[in-house]
Amino acid sequence: MILRSILFAVLLSSAPALAKYCGDDVGGADVPCACGDVVVSSVVLGEDPVASERCDEVGLVIEAASSDPIVIDLAGATLRGNGRGAGLLAMYGGSGGAAITSSGGVATLEGFSTGVSSSAADGIGLLEKVVVRQAGRDGIRLRGKNWTVRGTEVIGAGRDSYVLTGHQFKAEGNVSRASGRHGFMLMGHSGTLAAHNRALQSNGFGFMVAGGGHVITDCEASGGMKTGMKLLAGDLEVERCTVDGNLGDGIAGHGIRWKVGDNMASANAKDGINVRGSILDLGGNRGVGNGGPVQCQISAKPCVE
Repeated sequence: MILRSILFAVLLSSAPALAKYCGDDVGGADVPCACGDVVVSSVVLGEDPVASERCDEVGLVIEAASSDPIVIDLAGATLRGNGRGAGLLAMYGGSGGAAITSSGGVATLEGFSTGVSSSAADGIGLLEKVVVRQAGRDGIRLRGKNWTVRGTEVIGAGRDSYVLTGHQFKAEGNVSRASGRHGFMLMGHSGTLAAHNRALQSNGFGFMVAGGGHVITDCEASGGMKTGMKLLAGDLEVERCTVDGNLGDGIAGHGIRWKVGDNMASANAKDGINVRGSILDLGGNRGVGNGGPVQCQISAKPCVE
């Protein structure tokens, strides 16, 4: 709490002089949100100035006025930046974090340094229905516990599309396109990636996985400049993932206490599936048409059909 207050004070000191509290219930009043404003209550964006301005720094800061979790409904709006700050910066969204969604179609965050950023324990609980375009650094950076990001897309991030860390978090059905570095940078512990997260045309790794205890299923890494999935973690489960047409390996790395099954690597420039360590081969892993000497090998043994 003290650290969040210090960070918030620093933020306000660098924010535009006209920044104010906003939301649908600010002391009983409906106060429209403009660039740099601090959202203190639930809000549904309408003709709010932030949806028509180009923000010099932060788009909106989320700092709930009470422990009640708030809902930020972007309502299909587009927030535009000048290459600095975050489109949405979540400091505190109430107990369990804010829910950020968009009724009436997806919302867009375009041209900020980072599209969505939260490093607080109760910053964001849910993020969905948002597209981040041309972030100068990272598209979506989330840290905390028990949060979910689903149905989002990051296009053309300067560095990583998704930086996901913390504990017991979920990422479902998200898409990274043409990231400057990694599509998904996964750290922390006990994350679950499911429902077809896709990393397409990454300039680094499609999925860079560190930390431990993660479960990754039904993922795709295609057309990247390096390895599709680089795995450097412990207690890892990877099943039903497809890696295709990457200029490095399909799936590569090493670790302990892994389970891998039903993964497919095809047409990668180097090896298909080549992982080492204490790994349980659940069967069904395959490599076809890869350019390296190894099509499918787990702990120096051919994959179990």
